[in-house]
Amino acid sequence: MKRFKPSKASVAIALGLVCVAYTHVSLGQTALVNVDLGKQLYVGDNTALDRNKFFNIHSSPGEPGASEQDMLYIKNELNAQYGRVFWGPMALSGSANYPDTEQAMLDGAQSISNAKAGAYYEFGTNRIVATEHPKSVIVADNDPVEGARWAADYFEYYFEEERRPLFYEPMNEPFVHASDFVDGPWDPVANEAIQRHMATWFAEIGKAFDQRGLSTNVIGFSSAWPSFELSDFSHWQSRQKMFMDVAGDHMDGFSFHLYDGVNVAGQDNLRSGSNAEAIIDMIEAYSYIKWGEVKDHAITEYGGIIDGYPVEYSAAKSAQELRSYNHILFSLLEREDRVLTSTPFITGISKWFYDANNFNPYSASVLRPDPDKITSNKVNGYLPTEKAYFYHLWSDVKGNRVAIDTLDPDLAVQAFNYGNKLYVALNNYEDNSKEVDLRFIDHGNSVSQVRAKRLDVPYDQAANYTDQVLASAPSTITMAAHETIVLEYVFAQQISPDSIVRKSSYYTQTYLQPIIENTELSFVFNDIDLAQTTTAFADVYQGVEFDQSVVDAIKPNEVNRFTSVMRSFDRQLTNIIRKYPDAWRDSADFARLIQRAERSPTTAKALQYHYAMHGYNSSQGTAMLKMGIGRKHDKSKQPIVLVNGHRIEVPNDWRGYDQAARDDFFGVIEIPVPAKFLKTNTDVALTFPDSQGHVSSLILEVEKQESLHEVAVSGLEMQKSFVAIKKDRPYRLQANVLPQTATNKFLLWQSSDESVATVKDGVVTPVSPGFVEISAQSYDGGHMASTSVEVKDELTVRNTIVITNEVSSMAPTNSITLDIDYSTGIPRDVAFELIDPQGTWLGLSRVTVPAGEGTTQVTLSFAETLASGKGYKIIAALREIGGDWRTSVDGHTITDVEITSTDTPPSGNNLLADNGDFESGTLGDWQLVFGSNGDVEVSEDAAYSGNYGIKFDTTNGRAGISVNETVLPQLLIKEGKKFMLSFQLKRLTTGAWSGGMSQFINLNGGWKSSGQKWFGGTQTGDWQLVEIEFDGLDWPDTQTLFEVNLMTPGHVWYADDFTLEDITPE
Repeated sequence: MKRFKPSKASVAIALGLVCVAYTHVSLGQTALVNVDLGKQLYVGDNTALDRNKFFNIHSSPGEPGASEQDMLYIKNELNAQYGRVFWGPMALSGSANYPDTEQAMLDGAQSISNAKAGAYYEFGTNRIVATEHPKSVIVADNDPVEGARWAADYFEYYFEEERRPLFYEPMNEPFVHASDFVDGPWDPVANEAIQRHMATWFAEIGKAFDQRGLSTNVIGFSSAWPSFELSDFSHWQSRQKMFMDVAGDHMDGFSFHLYDGVNVAGQDNLRSGSNAEAIIDMIEAYSYIKWGEVKDHAITEYGGIIDGYPVEYSAAKSAQELRSYNHILFSLLEREDRVLTSTPFITGISKWFYDANNFNPYSASVLRPDPDKITSNKVNGYLPTEKAYFYHLWSDVKGNRVAIDTLDPDLAVQAFNYGNKLYVALNNYEDNSKEVDLRFIDHGNSVSQVRAKRLDVPYDQAANYTDQVLASAPSTITMAAHETIVLEYVFAQQISPDSIVRKSSYYTQTYLQPIIENTELSFVFNDIDLAQTTTAFADVYQGVEFDQSVVDAIKPNEVNRFTSVMRSFDRQLTNIIRKYPDAWRDSADFARLIQRAERSPTTAKALQYHYAMHGYNSSQGTAMLKMGIGRKHDKSKQPIVLVNGHRIEVPNDWRGYDQAARDDFFGVIEIPVPAKFLKTNTDVALTFPDSQGHVSSLILEVEKQESLHEVAVSGLEMQKSFVAIKKDRPYRLQANVLPQTATNKFLLWQSSDESVATVKDGVVTPVSPGFVEISAQSYDGGHMASTSVEVKDELTVRNTIVITNEVSSMAPTNSITLDIDYSTGIPRDVAFELIDPQGTWLGLSRVTVPAGEGTTQVTLSFAETLASGKGYKIIAALREIGGDWRTSVDGHTITDVEITSTDTPPSGNNLLADNGDFESGTLGDWQLVFGSNGDVEVSEDAAYSGNYGIKFDTTNGRAGISVNETVLPQLLIKEGKKFMLSFQLKRLTTGAWSGGMSQFINLNGGWKSSGQKWFGGTQTGDWQLVEIEFDGLDWPDTQTLFEVNLMTPGHVWYADDFTLEDITPE
């Protein structure tokens, strides 16, 4: 087969006969958007928007600090689901001593019972990603095969089928933590070995789940920084590709994280736009090569990482990630057919963060502590952050896709139809404003109302969110830089498409091709499904390979003759088909027609002209060639592109910013291709004028028009048969239309008594107390389902409990009384429990309180006077009457409670005061370091001097203790000062080098470290004196902590006589 070679004649397209080029929108030009209400869009086999795939919160029901009110806000007002939880079998087992299957069956049944008894069971969902920290998996003596058996046991026996998580991501961002499990200094070989071992874990778990037939999808590897292009794509080779090679056979999807770096004081480093597209496309390209199919994606975190803001909350700080959420979301919506799930990194409450940061919220939180509702260091109410605008913007969008397109790469568009409503979503990737021209093919359906939701987030400013009804339907609209708009059109009649457009992605067996100057890179796309409404001679003749140089040489006076020749051949072919309708290709007449064409030079030139003007099929649309490249910024991004020999213009524009902040350009450039130039088997050739870099992927998107074959509704199910709601808050009902592929899922909602409650699009609005049936009916009237709703004569009351009296330090006593402020929607118990410093439960007392707000007292008495020491824990909880811990709806816990002693020893010069020798028999003022999973125990056996020392056991992970500014003097860490830590240490276990580190940490204005000072060795069985010097730093006066950590997994140490001294020279 003759292949076209670029020539001077072909580079300069002659006569104007063929100019395969497009006008690309640049700065100042108007972007044209076409919307055709008569065409329903399919992405692969998917047309209906599955909101569960996209509008999730990076949290789980019942997270610490959350109440029913907060969960209803997320469900009803934000219309969001819970999407990800950090918990799983490895965290539960705590070590490589995995429970056997029989024990899993017993414990699993109890776990299910506990979950059902929980106060927030109704908020549970199976569409959640369960993931774990690598330190929970990579423990001493870990065994991937046996661990996989335990993981399969856990997911089989700890959940009923309807609540079993649909996704398990065995480790979160494991590869960036690989060095945590390598002793000593950086070792790349050992690091890669750990990463491969981690990949083996994923493989074994996926294999075990497949063998069990579990409904849970195993996904991985949760890549934190998918910078595939680094080091000439060695990052891709050693991480993502390695993982796909080792574990991919048993993965149900590949998970990764996409984050923009947003720097308020400098240059952004963004993934959204062309870079995100290149990452996703490269995974798809290799997936297709390896398995002949594209495995699904799971984007388990995405958003922005902001830099340059203090820890204190501000609307401007909270808003900055909003641009990134929307930019990345549009890339995911475009490939919904191959997305399992996605979760923007927007967390719920993140109590762990505000507890450690003076009630300032985590930057990613959707709810923040209400400053007016903080009592006794406990938060009793929350306010929405700017993150809520993301969900409000999209809260109403649903329905089937509608054909919508634009050729502006910096404008992303989506459209959905539900009943007589059309949702048009626009996203501007540009750093500048953009004019958009909206053009509709409405098929005679008129607009009665337009509602516009707009989200504009200027740099370093609060978000501008508006929601308003417009006076008229806009024909043009001006978008601010990086703005996202959702337009809701209400039409006079139901929107009824009469055809469909199916967008399909096609892949090649070639990817990651090195770019060499003037060297052609070849790609072949096979089995493309093309539109072919007629059969012309040029469509069936295979004897000519397109040659642009032949077309360039055609004279204008030859055109009519060539047109006449092709008409003659078409007439002859038509007669042959009419004569032999079922066997015309095998007829002698057809063979003779082919022979005449082969003998005629004029026919050959006529065919060349025909292909140049009309292509190879009857498609009138535009296909998109998505070219992923990784190159230095000064290298060409516009190769010569030939599609079946036709020269195609490559735009000098791509989605998003110029990537100048990145070391290399790594992105997708979208190249519009007239679909008429495609063949069933299409050849694409790329030729760059310079060397360096790679073509990472080449994917062809083709749209084909098809007839609409309606799939009738076969059933309708309400997700709940009964709900009870308060009289002052709306409630969102959910209905499932069957089958999943039903063409028209529009539902007609109705209330049996609008004096009790009304309903609109499933949202029930209470009017007065009583009972009502809320029903949903399919649009064709053939199916109906209903939910019984009780509107209670109750107002929404936040269930809270607060200890108001001072109990952090008490004289020796045999009873403790708590003063409690409470608020509860129904009568409940106020319970009080006490735990001693060794973790022993000492008793429970409770009183029952009525509905409403009030104050009560609860007294807990003991047979003997409580022993002196620090580390007691007081737990107050608001529970179901007679209920246990599972029914708690709120709680207030006070830790490190001290029962004082009259004989405290003097502290001397030790900055740790009396906390260095553990002679109280407790940890005293020491606390466990955040993230410490190992065991820490004050023990007589661990004493070097006196009666007590401390035992560190890292079998389950790092074991660390710390003291904060309640012990350490303020104004402590200053530049020019020096400190000496000394203590006695004895290792009990044997093996290679093991040890730990110590450091000062300051949390004022962000996390700062003095630097980790390491200690350790190989000696076993003998006490050794450890001495470490620290240099002072220019730190704030407050919020300084000091910690000591034993790090090497699988070892046990004794330690005693900790001394921290100021040794600054006089």
